[in-house]
Amino acid sequence: MGMSVYWIAIALDASSAEHTSGLTLLAERLLQEFAMFLKVFLEGIAILTVAISVILTLRKILRFWRRDRVLQETIRLELGVVLALALEFLLAADIVGTAISPSWDAVAKLAAITGIRTFLNFFLQREVRELRATAHPLDGITQQ
Repeated sequence: MGMSVYWIAIALDASSAEHTSGLTLLAERLLQEFAMFLKVFLEGIAILTVAISVILTLRKILRFWRRDRVLQETIRLELGVVLALALEFLLAADIVGTAISPSWDAVAKLAAITGIRTFLNFFLQREVRELRATAHPLDGITQQ
């Protein structure tokens, strides 16, 4: 009888270890699925942001085409701010994507993408600052 209790204890312990490792695998898979969903969602937000901004910018350009150079710079400034925001969403999506597949290849790809996007964002933000310094906000342009 003592021997059967021993085997039952070993079987229960193995079952518990399998259950724990099964829970860990399930949690890991759920986390990976959520991260992939979040990555795609962030990329979708970036694409949608750019698409809406381009449509609104084209409307403004067509409406106020030759009025004023300051007006053109203001429209360009607004587009630049939105593009910088879209770059931030894309960078966040890349970080989330790398978190779920942390291979050296993925990390190197993230480093390259991050460097390029940071470079673009830096110069875009610099141009936005310069445009803000020269252009004054015009009432009614951003809502139209």
